[in-house]
Amino acid sequence: MTVCLEKKDFEAVGVVAGFTRDDPVMFAEPLVVIDSRKVTGGELFFALKGEKTDGHRYVHQAFERGAACAVVNREWYDELGAAEKEPGFGYVVVTDTVDAMQQLARLYRSKFDIPVIGIGGSNGKTTTKEMTASVLRSRYKVHMSEGNLNNHLGVPLTLFGLRREHEMAVVEMGINHPGEMELLTAIARPTHGLLTNIGHEHLEFLQDLDGVAYAETALYRYLQKHHGVAFVNREDEWLDKAAAGLPGTVSYGNRLDANGVWAEDIRMDAAGKALFTLCCPAGTVSVTLHFAGRHNVSNAVAAAAVGLFFGLNPKQIAVGLEGLRPQKGWKRLEFQNAGGITVVNDTYNANPDSMRQALDLLCELPTSGKRVAVIGDMFELGESSALEHRAIGRYVAGLQRIDSLYTFGEQAALCCAEAGAKCSGHFTDEEKLREVLSSSLDPGDVLLLKASRGMRLERFAEGLMASD
Repeated sequence: MTVCLEKKDFEAVGVVAGFTRDDPVMFAEPLVVIDSRKVTGGELFFALKGEKTDGHRYVHQAFERGAACAVVNREWYDELGAAEKEPGFGYVVVTDTVDAMQQLARLYRSKFDIPVIGIGGSNGKTTTKEMTASVLRSRYKVHMSEGNLNNHLGVPLTLFGLRREHEMAVVEMGINHPGEMELLTAIARPTHGLLTNIGHEHLEFLQDLDGVAYAETALYRYLQKHHGVAFVNREDEWLDKAAAGLPGTVSYGNRLDANGVWAEDIRMDAAGKALFTLCCPAGTVSVTLHFAGRHNVSNAVAAAAVGLFFGLNPKQIAVGLEGLRPQKGWKRLEFQNAGGITVVNDTYNANPDSMRQALDLLCELPTSGKRVAVIGDMFELGESSALEHRAIGRYVAGLQRIDSLYTFGEQAALCCAEAGAKCSGHFTDEEKLREVLSSSLDPGDVLLLKASRGMRLERFAEGLMASD
């Protein structure tokens, strides 16, 4: 039996302004796309208007590639769409295509009576989502968010991927503005939720840690209102405080909680793997992650807490965690080799907390050579930007095991100024920094690259490997 979106569903959400044909609109196991280039045949194409482009410009291309129907705004249809009445050009006309997609995704999700685990937090959402799904797949058929489809568009697209055979879903929820978590929970309607941590994310919009905590813990408030279960990181003081009084909680991270899950004997190897002992009331088990850093051990413990709650034993959980590999091109603590130099490519994104975590990892990695860090600007820190960049510089100055720091970018200059003798130079010219790295690094050295995505520090890793 398949799950369908029918004409009555479009009408039920109250966003439909009209249909362009009399036959009932029905999509069995709907394939929904917002990028016309991804149409292969039979899809429902939502023409979304964004900051950089308008999907309505590509409606005709979507039909040429085989889209079954296009969801378009009334304003555009009245002006342009109505003139295109070629065979196969079916439209669903709505007042707002973004709102229509969100509302329809919420309705489609309601057709599934399965656990839906919402995963949010400041750092580690994607990795925790991957780990959780990998653990649960030891027993269940799991649907999860692909890549980082975690925002007001990504969550609906994830939900449209649900199929009748799925027994549970793991949905990543990413926010950067107040009120967004409320929107995402209203769409996904999670039965269970997990926040990884509260940190210095998107301060340009969320202001401070109080603002971050309030925005993220809307997930807890939703679960409380709807009698859901929250998996709580007791090592995070913000989350521990926010979860006080919640009726349905499962603890992890704090070894003092007799019913919780925690890690002991944490260590790193030279290949970038984290090793630890997973401890819980059901027993202990040794785990070797194909991920680096103590923060990823915390992510693994979170996934383990979910697995235990859903009936898996420690051995099954270990198998699920150890079977997961970082996806190629993640740029999240990705270990690469450049002529004997170990490059830790962590250039996917950065905020003050993830920057400190990456620097701590650099200090822990065993090496026969130097430990060198190249850090660039951290974005979306708003008025706190200068303060946070200076704080990172002071943090580096206190790390005995880092031999050299290089900085790249306008704001990163503040890191260099505060790092004192640790900073070997600040650069704004990419080629000059590339030359310095090529001449100063030797086989056996470890190089960390860390910055916000827009800085594109991965170019230095590519340059080193190209010259290998």
